[in-house]
Parts: sequence; structure tokens; C-alpha cells
Amino acid sequence: MKRRTNHLAGRRAVGAAAESLAVLFLESRGHRVLERNVKVGRGEIDILALINGERAVVEVRSRWAVGKRSPRDALEAFDAAKAQQVKKLAASPRARTSRVDLIAVGFHDRRVEIHWTQRVV
Repeated sequence: MKRRTNHLAGRRAVGAAAESLAVLFLESRGHRVLERNVKVGRGEIDILALINGERAVVEVRSRWAVGKRSPRDALEAFDAAKAQQVKKLAASPRARTSRVDLIAVGFHDRRVEIHWTQRVV
């Protein structure tokens, strides 16, 4: 059980680091982060931001690339089921937006790759 606990703690740490990098990424481009980790029912919005004057839900996906895995695999983590879930969260009264962006953060060796896809759903 201890190994699983360590694995989950590691995944959470990578996810938290990816969200922090996504916030810095958005802010460095002049966008404003309104809230992070917004609880909506049983779900959670990673980032609620103001992008070019428009409210947007920003989903953050991350991957630690090991061996032949590519940091771009983080993009593949946003499948149709996750897209539907995030679209539903974006439509909630708390978010008040239909715009959903995706920031994929790939950690690989000594570099980090960030890919931003606007209006993903």
C-alpha cells in the first residue's frame, strides 16, 4: 500500500507543478488568472482565467515523459470523456463561460514543454 501512496503523491505533485507552470504561462502573456482549483459539484476546474477579456476554463494535463514517451502525450490525456466533463463544468453558473482551453505540460529530462490549445471544445 505504501508504494501506491507514494505513486499518488508523486502524481499530485506533478499535477500541482503543471498547474503552477500553466498559471505562469498565462500571466506571462498578459492574461489574468481569476481562480484555481474551483470546486463545481463533484468536479473541479483547474484554472478560471480572463483571456483577452473573455472568461475561460483552462484544463491542465500533464505527463512525465520516461523512455520513449513524449511530453506531447499530455495532449492525448484529454480524451472525449474528459472534454465532455470540462465542457459541463464550464457551463456551470460558477464558471459562466463556454470557452475551454487546454494547457498540456510535458516534463522530460531537463526540459518542460507547454502546449496551449485555445477553444478546445
